[in-house]
Amino acid sequence: MNDARPQATTTGTLAEILGARLVGPADVPLADIAPLDKATPGALTFIRDQRHASAWNTSNASAALVTEGVRLDESDADRAILYVPDADRALLTLLEAFAEHAAPPPVEPGVDATAQVDPSAAVEGASIGPMCVVGPGCRVAPGAVLVARVTLGPNVSVGAESVLHPGVVVQHGCSVGERCTLHPGVVVGADGFGYLPGPKGAIKIPHLGAVVIEDEAEIGANTCIDRGKLADTRVGRGTKIDNLCQIGHNGDIGEHVIICGCCSIAGSVTIGDGATIAGSVAVSDGVKIGKGATIGARSGVINDVPAGETWLGAPAMPAREAAANYAQFRTLSKDLRQLRKRLRDA
Repeated sequence: MNDARPQATTTGTLAEILGARLVGPADVPLADIAPLDKATPGALTFIRDQRHASAWNTSNASAALVTEGVRLDESDADRAILYVPDADRALLTLLEAFAEHAAPPPVEPGVDATAQVDPSAAVEGASIGPMCVVGPGCRVAPGAVLVARVTLGPNVSVGAESVLHPGVVVQHGCSVGERCTLHPGVVVGADGFGYLPGPKGAIKIPHLGAVVIEDEAEIGANTCIDRGKLADTRVGRGTKIDNLCQIGHNGDIGEHVIICGCCSIAGSVTIGDGATIAGSVAVSDGVKIGKGATIGARSGVINDVPAGETWLGAPAMPAREAAANYAQFRTLSKDLRQLRKRLRDA
């Protein structure tokens, strides 16, 4: 049973908390939050836009958080609708409240008996969990938590209140800022994939840079961030990287960037502040993606992307151009079928 479930309340109380416009009874009891198709009686669901509105009629939910402007059937006198400016943000407010209520007690500072901490490392005020290894010259700030089996190479720094989950590895000379979260299996600072061809095969290029992860970044499980060849690889403040991503050497990822799961970012890529990279995108080495740009899922980016633009496809191109090309391909396919039919009938 997940303890981070909502406590029982009523639609009227919830409307007051969220400042919602309530349509329907104020005394409907609520004890759960669930998607439209999985909600049971007593559950609150949410509807962000008109595309999902029709599912309200067949849902078993007792109430719904709904974005103002969405048109719903309001005829069911036993159910309630709470209209808010943005259903997603209202839901986030509730989930944060529930998560805070169910949060485990703070981890006490100290070093587990099974951990190995080099005498030259500074870990006072931090929590070093079971089977962690902290190398020489490391600095783990007060309030930081190394949950279990975390390995810090020589001269690594971890900022205050950052949490490194089980199996995280941070290689020599790399730094993690304050209030960061590194999920299980993250590897920071492995060598970049750099080789020169030679008469006896590939010759490995030494990588002398490190990785700098700035404050409030979050790195998903099993993501790898390679160290730079000469300069450091950087992950900017507030950036969120999903699971199973590869960030190549010498990358410069700006602030508040979103990189979704299974992306492959090659070496020396620059990504501007506030950009969004959707799932399974591949970015070629040396490409620059501008501030606030969006790259659609499964795109292959081989050219620079201007700031603020949305690009799609493989190879990626401006979204309007990609949509026009797709429409032309469909028309061409239809024309080819008709041509084949005429040839067969001739």
